[in-house]
Amino acid sequence: MPGRKLHVLQDQPQRKKELKRIDTEVKVKKHGKKKRAGGPKGIVDVLNCPPLSHFHYELVVGNGIGDDAVEDALAAFERAWEVRRQKAYEAATQDGEQATHDCVISERLVLGPFSSKQDWKIDWDAEPMTAMTWCWVGYESIRFCKPAD
Repeated sequence: MPGRKLHVLQDQPQRKKELKRIDTEVKVKKHGKKKRAGGPKGIVDVLNCPPLSHFHYELVVGNGIGDDAVEDALAAFERAWEVRRQKAYEAATQDGEQATHDCVISERLVLGPFSSKQDWKIDWDAEPMTAMTWCWVGYESIRFCKPAD
């Protein structure tokens, strides 16, 4: 292609704003970068791999009946607490939902235990008297993902 040319509007005095430039030998700029085959392609790939999170929980319950219903319920609750806490922890550390096909799990974080306040229901009028206590216990499992290579 030939070099740059200036085109002047005819029958008018030459002024800068009336000059039109016709660029015939201008390189076309390519917008965007070439994408690497097989590797991460930038921030878009990272945004497509968000963290995965799930709360694993168990209900802890203690029941009692009779004259010592409250003490029996509390003792049963204390025995159940450790078993239920451990069960929630094991669920949080297991492989849960998988990352998408373009992502892999790069790091795992388990937070807890978290628990609700212990609650009670005591029926003083029942014959024999009954008592029940309960709460929730659980762990938050967070899996951070990254683009697959």
